[in-house]
Amino acid sequence: MSSIALVFILVIVPSYCQRPSFAGNRPIGYPVIESGFEDDLGFETLPAQLNGNSEYAKQLDSLPVENQPFFYVNKEHVAAYLKNPQVYPQRPSGYNENFRGLQ
Repeated sequence: MSSIALVFILVIVPSYCQRPSFAGNRPIGYPVIESGFEDDLGFETLPAQLNGNSEYAKQLDSLPVENQPFFYVNKEHVAAYLKNPQVYPQRPSGYNENFRGLQ
């Protein structure tokens, strides 16, 4: 009886330690993120490079387009790309299929 328990501890338990329980069953990729409340309230979304500094955004707006930074000139294109990034299909794993009913 103790040999069966030892086999269980040495073989089965480490196999569950490969992926933490809080990581879920979904493949690793882009997380599903809900739209922020800033869009709902009508605030202008700033590029990530500005770190929320609206005063700096006003200064950049006052510059001519040829003197503005590249990320600021193309902020609409960058925002559109970040909303729909190019993702690659994940190859299904046989290991996840075996344990779907256990979790």
